[in-house]
Amino acid sequence: MKVRGLFAVVAIAGAAASASAGVTNANAYNVLLRNFNDYPNSVITTDIAANQTAHARITENMGPVNPDNPQKFANRHFAFLSEDGGASKLAMNKNESFKISYKMKLNTNVGAWPEKPEGGLFFGNDRGGGWIDEGGIFVVANGTVFVGGAGQKFSLIAEGNVSPAFAPGDVLSMSYTYYAPNGGTAAYAVQFENLTTGFSKTVINTFEADPNGFNDGSWVGFRWQHTRNPTLGSDGTVNDIEYYDVAIVPSTGTASLLALAGLVAARRRRA
Repeated sequence: MKVRGLFAVVAIAGAAASASAGVTNANAYNVLLRNFNDYPNSVITTDIAANQTAHARITENMGPVNPDNPQKFANRHFAFLSEDGGASKLAMNKNESFKISYKMKLNTNVGAWPEKPEGGLFFGNDRGGGWIDEGGIFVVANGTVFVGGAGQKFSLIAEGNVSPAFAPGDVLSMSYTYYAPNGGTAAYAVQFENLTTGFSKTVINTFEADPNGFNDGSWVGFRWQHTRNPTLGSDGTVNDIEYYDVAIVPSTGTASLLALAGLVAARRRRA
């Protein structure tokens, strides 16, 4: 997997963030297309209705290789959570615990080509001074799923080259729970289930050196990173990632209680 800017500290770009608010205030998506734009001739179809957060889908035909559209890396798009009807992406509040649950499907005809499309929940952790540390849940079309970046300690759910967690077209049920520090250390929990095959796994972890977790002003949204197989000829590569049944609620319980539950779940989880 080749990822440009993965876990890097990068300058703030794109839509401006609104005043600090809670993730549970989200009421729409702020859409940013072509954050990476290696294929400017691609054809993008969006299915993201206004004033809702339950569903977001982007389909993209990358187009065939030709002299005007040579082989490059990827196009990347975002649907950021917004509290002002989509005018801007909301700024997170480090003291708010929350849970985002959703289902997703990743479809692609990229096939055996090594560069795979990716999706997943994505965070920008505001480190101050105009810099954002990026990371999230990485769902890669070869069946790899992991959590990392944005200050989160790394957690592997599945390595696609060894034992993939899913195949393109499978229905995935996922949730991300953030436990605000409240004087302690921030933590997160990710629950993954492949509803098509029955494979499931829960990972629980803390953040790296910064116990604050997501700092005030950070952002969150869904990501589409679309690649192209140059051997597909005139039909081109089509990538389609859909997020649906999205629910955003305050989280309950504590990270320590969840850790205990996670140990039990780990013993029971299906291989």
